[in-house]
This record gives sequence, structure tokens and C-alpha cells, in this order.
Amino acid sequence: MAFTTQALASVAYQVGNLAGHTLHMLDLQASALRQVEARVSTLGQMVNMHMEKVARREIGTLATVQRLPPSQKIIAPESLPPLTPYYRRPLNFGCLDDIGHGVKDLSTQLSRTGTLSRKSIKAPATPGSATLGRAPRIPEPVQLPVVPDGKLSAASSASSLASAGSAEGVGGVSTTQEQAVPPPPPPPPAASEGFLPPPPLGELCLPPTAPELPMPLDLPPPPPLDVGDLGLPPPPPPGFGPEEPSWVPDAYLEKVVTLYPYTRQKDNELSFSEGTVICITRRYSDGWCEGVCSEGSGFFPGNYVEPSC
Repeated sequence: MAFTTQALASVAYQVGNLAGHTLHMLDLQASALRQVEARVSTLGQMVNMHMEKVARREIGTLATVQRLPPSQKIIAPESLPPLTPYYRRPLNFGCLDDIGHGVKDLSTQLSRTGTLSRKSIKAPATPGSATLGRAPRIPEPVQLPVVPDGKLSAASSASSLASAGSAEGVGGVSTTQEQAVPPPPPPPPAASEGFLPPPPLGELCLPPTAPELPMPLDLPPPPPLDVGDLGLPPPPPPGFGPEEPSWVPDAYLEKVVTLYPYTRQKDNELSFSEGTVICITRRYSDGWCEGVCSEGSGFFPGNYVEPSC
């Protein structure tokens, strides 16, 4: 018995020693793991610090002022184009005389000059006049008095006859020869003149006045009207106009035609198709109307219809 107890005690002692050593080993392993974890965290912090330093260094390089090398921005041309020497050009004020649609006012020109002047026309040399042995003489311009407005046509005819006679006497040509050869156009005005010459008097002639019409004879007065014949016509017989359908009420506001089909949502509304004729009996402020159609009477939306012709 004592031997058994001693054996059990020795076994228990060995087991206790083994358990103690095992616990000590586990503590050592835990401390080793904690050390490794500390080293790993330290390395992680060092890596983060290095990355932050690198990032700040890159940001610093971007924030620094970069000095560009000086270079010539504007390149001068190799050779300048030759400049045209300045010279004064005379102004030609008559180059724009024939441009535009201006109307020449002859009334102000006549009032400024005071008289009608007509430049003489040099007659062409004819064989008959060349045998006389002397050069034709240019006649002087004929000065005519101021013509009143009422006697312009008479003065123009007289001046035209006088100018024709003077031209015949100077050139030595008969009247028949002047009619056969038309005179040349008048020469252009000189550059020193400030205004254009007036047209010939033949162009200033007023249109001929219409002959006086005889006064109409006195017409007899019209016969007196019979007031009794102007009575109103009798009214048309009943049923003469277009017949209305039986469903049309005696009094309604307007007759309309539907634009779109509508299906009633309530019992007191109308259902109709497109093109249905409705007689409106009442309108409401909310846009709805009350009316009568061939299907019956009820309410319907006012934006579904339009007035009928």
C-alpha cells in the first residue's frame, strides 16, 4: 500500500513538472510572438515614414519655381518688304457724276441763273458751204427773257423757231437740208462749269390742255318714289329654313363639334365620338360645359370641342 502511494506520488510529481515546463514554454512562445509583432509594426511605420518623405520630396519638386532658359520670343523678319514712296494723287471729282439715281432739280437751277441759256450748235460743213471760200462763223448764244409759268409753252415754240432761223442763216443751208441731216448732240459741259446746262425749251413744254368739254344739258328730275312700294316683304312660311333635328333644344348658347372621342367617367357625363355635334346650354368657370347631343344630355370637357361653322 505504501509502495503504491509512493508510486502515484512520483507520477503526479512528474506530471506537475511537465505541466509547469509546458506552461513556461507557452509563455516564451507568446513573448517571442509579441516581439515579432513589434518588429513588424516598427517596419511598417518605417515604410510609411519613408513613403511620406518621398511624397513630400516630390511635392517640393513640383512646388519649386522652375526657371525657363531665356529665349528670343519675337523673330524679326529677314527682309522687310519695300515700301511704296508717297506721291500726291490729284482728286477727280467728276468720276462719280454718272453713278447713282439722283434727280436733277431744274427749278432751282432756273431760279439761280435767272435766264434760259442755250449753247449754240455748230452745223456740219456741207459741200455747198465749202465753195464759199470762208469758214462758217459760230453764232452767239441767244439770250431769252424769263418766261412766266402760264406762258411757258408759247415762249418755247417761239424760241424754237428763232433758233432754227439763226442756224439756217449762218450755215447757208436750206430748210430741206436741215430736215434731212439731224444736228449733232450738244457738246459735253466744260469742267469749269459748276452746274449742268438746262435742256432745250422743247423738253420744257407743258402737256397740251384738254379741250373744254361742253356743259351737260339739264336732265329732267327723276320721278317721285312711291313709298307704298317699299313695304317689307312678307316673312317666310314656317318650315322654309333648314330643319333642325328633334334633339336640338329651343334655346342654347352655341353649337360645337367634337375634336376627340370621350368616354364618360360619371353617370351625368356625355360619351361621344369624333365629329359629334353638341348644343351647349351652359358653361362653367372650370372649363366644363353642359350640353345636348343625339345621345343625350350631360357634362363634357370644353377643350374637346370647337365651334361649328
